[in-house]
Amino acid sequence: MSATPLDIYKPKALYYEDADSLEYVRVDVPSVYRRIDEFLTLILDLETREPIGFKIKGFKNFYLRTIRPNSRNAEAPFLRLITVVESLMTELGAGIFSETPRRDAYKTAADIASEDQVILSDLPKAA
Repeated sequence: MSATPLDIYKPKALYYEDADSLEYVRVDVPSVYRRIDEFLTLILDLETREPIGFKIKGFKNFYLRTIRPNSRNAEAPFLRLITVVESLMTELGAGIFSETPRRDAYKTAADIASEDQVILSDLPKAA
């Protein structure tokens, strides 16, 4: 039996307006969410506990306050998620680097965003 178009998972960054959160999951497998702090949650494969994605809470506020004013092209139709994670790390500053598990979690999210070249394409609706 061959796969139908509905069986093929295509990873995509999604913005959930009601929760004001941005989420990216690279594979469609059972997962568990591990809250890192008030902004970042890592998404882990349920069986292997390997990171497969991340969730950023308070995205719209952060975007409007921090990323959009510093963007060279505020009207761009997409946003690279590595930019979001790096900007969040910069804003959190020394506090993030003083705690090894927290620092490692942000680095993991940044690595996923960079490796997968994740973009948020529904940005105009998000912010």
